[in-house]
Amino acid sequence: MKKLFYLILCFFIAFKIHALTPYEATYDLSATTDLGTFKIGKAKFKLVLDNNNGFTFSSSAFTDSIWEALYDYSRYERSIGLKIDNDISSYYYDLVEISKGELVKNNKIRIYPEQNYAITNSEKRSETMNKIILDELSVYLALSESVQKNPNQDVFSYQVIDENGINKVSFKSEGNETIIINNIEVESMKMVSPDLELSLNIAKTFNFFPVIINRVNQNNHYRLSLSQFKELP
Repeated sequence: MKKLFYLILCFFIAFKIHALTPYEATYDLSATTDLGTFKIGKAKFKLVLDNNNGFTFSSSAFTDSIWEALYDYSRYERSIGLKIDNDISSYYYDLVEISKGELVKNNKIRIYPEQNYAITNSEKRSETMNKIILDELSVYLALSESVQKNPNQDVFSYQVIDENGINKVSFKSEGNETIIINNIEVESMKMVSPDLELSLNIAKTFNFFPVIINRVNQNNHYRLSLSQFKELP
């Protein structure tokens, strides 16, 4: 179960709201297993903008102290990029994972969109024909932007870089769904990514901000639910 928890945290990320409005958001993380459903941690996200179409997007995910014996884990991400010709593009990404007090992952990726390549950890080079290269965090900014521009489109695909190279990641719309967030009914669009093995609900009420992220792996079901949201000046 611990390994599965690590995997789901890898995909807990936030998404852009309309026109890259800066914001902070907090999610509650729950796990459903054969033993029941438990709230085991939180994830926080923050989007900061500059005056030159640039952004810094950061996230952190961590377990509550009461669960340290089983799930002592934390993950920190940062994506820096630009909006180029109305497209989201990354140029720097770093990721740190810590398990039981030990560093288990420390990736730094530099992306050169004009030259169509990226360098991972100062040594591995990945090339592509497409100038738009995203990272594991900024891909969700791009998804929110795409859905707002083309709400009737069924599939959205992107090039995403990680430590293994550049891969195609797709999200497929599965229609509308009414969900409950903080005891309030919210109309949402359900999106599924077979490549990332997750589903999520994005809500027009929140300018297509994701309000629920779900991942099912074997007999375990993980759920990330929006609990707090605040626009920043």
